[in-house]
Amino acid sequence: MRRILFTGLSAMTIILFLITFLTLPKFQHHFFQLPLVDEITESAIFSDALFTAMTTEIPLLETTLESNDIEKPDWPKLLLEAASGVSPRNFTSLLDLALPGRNPAVQLPIVANESGEETMPIESPPPDFEELLKEEPEEEKQPDSKNRTNQQEAEIYVYHSHSWEAFLPLLGEDKQKPSQASSTDNTKNIIVVGSLLTEQLEKQGIPTFHDRTNVTAALHERGWDYYDSYRLSRSMVEEAMASNDRMQYFIDIHRDAQRKDITTVTINDNAYAKLYFVVGAEHENYKENLAFVEKLNAKLEAKYPGISRGIFLKDRSDGNGVYNQDLSKKSILIEVGGVDNNKEELSNTSKALGEVIGEYYHNAEEVTSEN
Repeated sequence: MRRILFTGLSAMTIILFLITFLTLPKFQHHFFQLPLVDEITESAIFSDALFTAMTTEIPLLETTLESNDIEKPDWPKLLLEAASGVSPRNFTSLLDLALPGRNPAVQLPIVANESGEETMPIESPPPDFEELLKEEPEEEKQPDSKNRTNQQEAEIYVYHSHSWEAFLPLLGEDKQKPSQASSTDNTKNIIVVGSLLTEQLEKQGIPTFHDRTNVTAALHERGWDYYDSYRLSRSMVEEAMASNDRMQYFIDIHRDAQRKDITTVTINDNAYAKLYFVVGAEHENYKENLAFVEKLNAKLEAKYPGISRGIFLKDRSDGNGVYNQDLSKKSILIEVGGVDNNKEELSNTSKALGEVIGEYYHNAEEVTSEN
């Protein structure tokens, strides 16, 4: 009996060790391009399976469950659910499987692009923060400070929750894998796009502030990790709002991890990095954010057919779920391009996006003035 108990506990210890190891951001960075480990460990099936294994090895736990009339998960049901996605305890899971769009954990575009193409976004793996912190990044050249809007005067706030997201063509030939597309160098990461967009908006007379915070370093200073990114960016947005009540628009710009064939389009002989919008559904006023994004998306597609991959609605089962969008009805998240897009493609898209946001801004100003 002791040998059986010892063997069981040893097996459980090994399993838990492997799970812990697999969920380390550094391991994911090197070996995963999809957040598969997170999906497994956060699933109810995984929790039930682990719980069942624990009751097998800890008799007192099983006794406690029985005395409190708590049903213990059993292996046949777990295997059925894992294999088919249907839970014997929940009939609606069959409907979720059969009817597109019913299952909130399945990420579907609520507005597809013109061709109806549904190319699902891919989240970049967590970066290796230790390696990023060793970098000595070059700061991108900024316009004359006299012509730059400060935070207290801006009406549009551009920022990056994942400022390290970079582009392989900007990193050099020695970087070929999507998992290598991370950098704190603002001439090579997503901050390039934020700078290009800010420049376009400023040219249209729209006071815009671009927050170039090195999120990697800021997280490290607080003892936080990758999973605290939105916690940090939320504090950035709240600070900006507190310092300036004129600020209306909050734009969080990211980079998707899809490859070039999915993230690039040619329009009138010019190559553009495709973009898409993410709307967080985990707050009660998300439909206001969605309405704003739908207008921008429609304008973009009308002027630049095929530039948008659509609008994706996400709840907490598929990420943060809020993305700071509960702070303002004009707070949005835009994924611009993918790991393979080059500077020209990013620049063309930034101009297009700036043009559309500028039109919306000026039209809204005219309506406000008339009222």
